[in-house]
Amino acid sequence: METPEHVIFHYRPMVCMGLGIAVGIFLSGSVSGAGLIMALCLFSLFSGLGIYFGFKGAALFAFGCAAGLLRTLFGPVSLPYGLMYPFEHMRAGLSSACASLFGEHAPLLNAMLWGVKGGISDSVYDAFRSCGIAHILALSGLHVSFVAGALNRLARRALPKVKFYTSIVVLFAYCAIAAFPSSLIRASVMSLCSLYAAAAGRRYDMPSGIAFSAIVILLADPTALYSIGFELSFGAVIMISLLMRPVTELLSFLPLPIAQMAALSICGTLGTLPLSVYYFGTIPVLGLFANTLILPMVPFVFLSAMAVNLIGAAMPAAAKALSFIPMFLTGVMTEAANAISSVSFAVKQAAITPLACLFVYLACFAVSDQPLISPSKKYAACAASLFAAVLCML
Repeated sequence: METPEHVIFHYRPMVCMGLGIAVGIFLSGSVSGAGLIMALCLFSLFSGLGIYFGFKGAALFAFGCAAGLLRTLFGPVSLPYGLMYPFEHMRAGLSSACASLFGEHAPLLNAMLWGVKGGISDSVYDAFRSCGIAHILALSGLHVSFVAGALNRLARRALPKVKFYTSIVVLFAYCAIAAFPSSLIRASVMSLCSLYAAAAGRRYDMPSGIAFSAIVILLADPTALYSIGFELSFGAVIMISLLMRPVTELLSFLPLPIAQMAALSICGTLGTLPLSVYYFGTIPVLGLFANTLILPMVPFVFLSAMAVNLIGAAMPAAAKALSFIPMFLTGVMTEAANAISSVSFAVKQAAITPLACLFVYLACFAVSDQPLISPSKKYAACAASLFAAVLCML
């Protein structure tokens, strides 16, 4: 379907709705009582006017704002204890098996596998954060891709619908064992959207998948909007969605796999950097280098540790014999992080305002494929946004 020339952006219903819900939840902190009722009526009116005049995006955005305001009146959705108890029991068992199998590396692997972060030492966590690779300790798209990839290999001859329904069961179980962190839910929902598109014979649209996962999370728990994990996770994946192709093209002088890996690191770093500076007050100067060096190790660490941990549930002796593999790989990864973080200029102190963060993200959006405008206008919008970001920090 051709997009009319006067349309500036691609119209995506899920994106409009997701943005509206997020804005509604954000505004709910400043309205209450009669103000809340007036805001609900106003957004409902805007939604109706948008439908009447044919502005579908505006109508969905206004409806999302009303839904976000209304959703904040109720608490987070919680699953019945009877449903969650088996998964909590499994989590405790797997975490205990991990501790007995991997010794001093167990806290790090427990965080990477099951989201149990309590035992990580401050020195290790600081080293990972200084390198800009602390995101590998949060269950997210990286981890879901490993699980989905392994599942896809096991069921490679199955029908797409069978893969889709099997993935629902496996990813729900994984999310439940990890106690439903926002980043893992986001990645799981996006993965399922991709599988559903394949099963239905339709093209997967990544921005719509991102927006739909945000809608699922925010409707289940509106307070997730203010979670650092939620913001960092969505910041990274949104930037990957926006800039992955342009950055890969800029790196076309490199072999394609290396260019894609470097582009992934650059985009992920751009997506999380403004928020990291705002929340933590530091810039990981060597973050891009650390991600390029260490991220290729993560699949081997994760998959080997996961396999050994699961084998340990049935054959403890065999798992103990194989545990040296993930322990060795984890040791290499940790030593690399320690070495990079020990460099004198690895971390720089910095500060940024929330409004400046917004303008930085707008600058990245301006040069992406989403605005259907000429390159000169894109670069002008990017420059104006960056200039506004600098002014906000003066």
